[in-house]
Amino acid sequence: MIIDQLSNAPLYDGVHPRLKKGFAFLLENDLHALPVGKYEIENDKVFVMIQEYDTKLIEECRLEAHYSYTDIQYVIKGAERMVYTNKEDTEIVEEQRENDVMFLNGEGNHLIVKEGCFAVFMPQDAHMPGVCVEHPQAVKKAVVKVLCD
Repeated sequence: MIIDQLSNAPLYDGVHPRLKKGFAFLLENDLHALPVGKYEIENDKVFVMIQEYDTKLIEECRLEAHYSYTDIQYVIKGAERMVYTNKEDTEIVEEQRENDVMFLNGEGNHLIVKEGCFAVFMPQDAHMPGVCVEHPQAVKKAVVKVLCD
C-alpha cells in the first residue's frame, strides 16, 4: 500500500511499467473536466474509471481486495477515508472472481485521502474506499486499474 500526493507519483515509476502508465494518465489529463466513465489506457491491462459519489458511513462500506489488479485511487475533489489491512489478516466472505473482487471481514488502519492525493492498493492489500471522513460528502475520484502480472 502506498499513499502520497500525485505530484510525487514519479517516485513510484519503478514499481511496475503499467503503474507508471496509470500515473502518467493522472498527471497529463485535466481530471476535473473528465466526465464520469471508463477510459482505456492499455486495453484491459490499464484503464481508469472516473467516479462521482457521496461518501458513506463506515457501516455501509465493505472491505475488498482484488485477485489480479492493483488500484490507484486518486481523489480529484473532496476527501474520503479509506481503510487498509493486509489480506492475510481478514476472512473472505464473498468471492467474485469474474469481477476481480473479493469481499472480506476484518479490521484495518484508517487513512484520510485528501484532494490531490492517491492510495495504491495491490492484490495483497485489503481496502475499504468511499468512507466519509466525518460526514458524507461529494467526491470525484479516479480509480486506475492496473494489471501487474
